[in-house]
Amino acid sequence: MQQQPFPTYQPNPWVPSPTPEQQQQHVPQQPQLFVPHQSVNQQPMGGMGQPVATSAGYGMPQGYGAPSVPMAGGGFGGGGAAGMDPFLTGVAGNMLRQQGQSYLQRGQAFMQSKMGFLSGSSLHYHFSINPEYVRSKLAMLAAPFLRRWSYVRVAEQISGGHKYLPPRQDVNAPDLYIPLMAIWTYCLLIGAAALARSGPSGGGFKPEIIYNSVSSSGAAWLLHTLLLKLILGLLGIAGAVPMLELAAYAGYPFVAACTSLLAQLAGGGTTYHAVWAYGSLCMAVLLVRSLKRVILQEARTYSIDNSRHNYLLLGLAIFQFPLNAWLARLPPGAAGAAGKAAAAAGKAAARAFF
Repeated sequence: MQQQPFPTYQPNPWVPSPTPEQQQQHVPQQPQLFVPHQSVNQQPMGGMGQPVATSAGYGMPQGYGAPSVPMAGGGFGGGGAAGMDPFLTGVAGNMLRQQGQSYLQRGQAFMQSKMGFLSGSSLHYHFSINPEYVRSKLAMLAAPFLRRWSYVRVAEQISGGHKYLPPRQDVNAPDLYIPLMAIWTYCLLIGAAALARSGPSGGGFKPEIIYNSVSSSGAAWLLHTLLLKLILGLLGIAGAVPMLELAAYAGYPFVAACTSLLAQLAGGGTTYHAVWAYGSLCMAVLLVRSLKRVILQEARTYSIDNSRHNYLLLGLAIFQFPLNAWLARLPPGAAGAAGKAAAAAGKAAARAFF
């Protein structure tokens, strides 16, 4: 069977043929690429609702028809913020940053309120000393009952600073340098006593003795500080003295403990008991007069029972005697060994002289 050809249709003379302009309108255009977070037909608008011309052409966002140029802020296209999540650069991101800054400021304020006594300014204040202050303070600790010591602190004239002058300008101000040096000397004396007990060979000396002396002295210092804080708390003026100042007052008895240790190492006996009693009495006078100055100053504002504070100060004064005796104790056998060594050295010197 012979295949019939397809019929051909002639143009209808009554229908006009399309013009060249109409044929160009029906040419298919290439599809545009999709840009995240921006509509295809969206154009950047300027003032008065007018479109803004971009580098790629009028009304077209950058990236169409022109290569992207890296900007200074990072990323390509519309600057450093174009590569970021719009959630972090919008109103929500600003709110999150403000909330984070407020929480950080609250945390810093809380830590400063709770640990303010360990701040750098407070520590620098209590270590602000000079050689003249150290000599005067040691003389004050050696004879605190002299009339030359008034125990009245000089107020600071600069507003916004500390309440009183620093130690280098006022001998009545407490410091932390002398207590720390006294504790360090105390631990060295305990180690020297243990070394003297072990004999010339030093075989019986153990480093644990130094560790134990450091821990025991630290515990005694802390307990003494808490005792002073308790006394002020019972009087209703717990916040009258900062914690670092109480620690300074509680560390001064280690100076008396060092002198008692030296007297015990030198031979003990009557010399040790005399030094122990005098040192304990000096520390009792120092603490009582210092706290009495604080109590009398605060009594102008608060009504404080005089009979109560007298009994509490008397108990604090009596407590210095057993505290000094406990601190000045030596390891077993150390006093005898030190006394024998001192006696032998004295005999050798006498023989060499005569």
